[in-house]
Amino acid sequence: MRGSLLTSTDRSWAFEGRSVGGADGRAVERALWAVVLASVALDVATTWLGLSMGLVEANPAMRWAIEGVGFGALVAAKALAVGGAMCLRAARPRHGTAIALGLALPWTVTVLVNAVVLASV
Repeated sequence: MRGSLLTSTDRSWAFEGRSVGGADGRAVERALWAVVLASVALDVATTWLGLSMGLVEANPAMRWAIEGVGFGALVAAKALAVGGAMCLRAARPRHGTAIALGLALPWTVTVLVNAVVLASV
């Protein structure tokens, strides 16, 4: 049984007549991890800029951590999330693309939201 794109066991899926998986799948995963790293860096940078402009962190848990520990709490939380995802990826290499996508999508959206908020101030 081949499964879906995210659960296939043979890693050589057919997509619009092309073979996706194997080397191509690794390239996609690497690109997604690059997006993760860029988006987390931009998230930290835009959050720092917003806080320095007098805006307030929207996430109550992070707001509490930043107020109590300092801005390093945000950096530590992001590092912990990326590190945890990398550990999960090492334990489940077949799901590396889905793991990277699971971080890349929400952090990219967060960066876009931060940019819109900063532009409106």
